[in-house]
Amino acid sequence: MYGDNGILVDLEQIGRIVKGSDVFALGFANISERLLVDVRSNDRETALIQIVEPADSPSERRKWLRRRRPSLGQVESLSFIGWPHSPSFLVQSGVWDRICARVGAALETEVRGQCDLALRQLQNLDMSATQAILRGERSVNLWPRTEVSERPPS
Repeated sequence: MYGDNGILVDLEQIGRIVKGSDVFALGFANISERLLVDVRSNDRETALIQIVEPADSPSERRKWLRRRRPSLGQVESLSFIGWPHSPSFLVQSGVWDRICARVGAALETEVRGQCDLALRQLQNLDMSATQAILRGERSVNLWPRTEVSERPPS
């Protein structure tokens, strides 16, 4: 669905995913990397919020998490949120604050640092992607340039 300012997202539904999912990822329109959030923790691991490469499938992401965080065991469920907007709108909409609260950023300095780093990385990736689009990289030209002869027609 579209509104006056583009694609609408259901912020209530996203809020339910952030509040209820132990592991979720956000995919962005202009960025191939994902924001991965794993709120699980124990005496050896804190919550995790990190920019990661896309996985081929949910089972691949589960394997990656099992290798990366073995003391936490198998992931029961994994949610994916398609975010059609910029990282800046993630902040403006309040979703970023919900994510930071969910991982306990206010309570754990290590997790707060992960949040700050992840947001900076998202903003840098978004800026790089925007600049690449403006330069014409990663774009398909529907009307290829034709060579114009410098000689006037006879």
